[in-house]
Amino acid sequence: MSPINNLGGFVGANSKTCAFLTLVAALLACALAAPSVLGDCECRRPDEGENTHWGGNQVVVFLEEKSYRKLEGTIDTYNRRPLEHALVEIFDHPEYLLDQSSSFKRDHPEQKKLAACQTGADGKFCFRGLPPGKYELRSSINSDWNVTHVYVVLDKKAGQGKALRVLMELGT
Repeated sequence: MSPINNLGGFVGANSKTCAFLTLVAALLACALAAPSVLGDCECRRPDEGENTHWGGNQVVVFLEEKSYRKLEGTIDTYNRRPLEHALVEIFDHPEYLLDQSSSFKRDHPEQKKLAACQTGADGKFCFRGLPPGKYELRSSINSDWNVTHVYVVLDKKAGQGKALRVLMELGT
């Protein structure tokens, strides 16, 4: 591969090679700048240090019965309207969501946030590069809304190909 000169061109490359390598470089730059954005999804990186917006007065937990090939979908209200500016976070170690015998706690020190994005006007979220496994998808907006927790399994071979639909509701 030819090195890039300081003018943005490729040294010793013909015009077709230069155009191709420029396209590859642009695609790599986009992938590195926005690792959670995929396809037509308009989710964006949240602000530095932005974390779950705890609010509402109910704990909403969904346990997805089937696995998914990819972790993408929409955050909607119960009347099927997409939610803009929802913070969607992905955490490892979601097992605490399965334990109904203990009281719910906000902090789980064993968990690590792996990815996050904020939905656009279409309410879509999308994450790529996650290995197969079990995850907590957590969505939140502000103190008026209940935080929604989803236990989801990512299985790139056997999982279903459809998008995930996460429902959120206002606190009462």
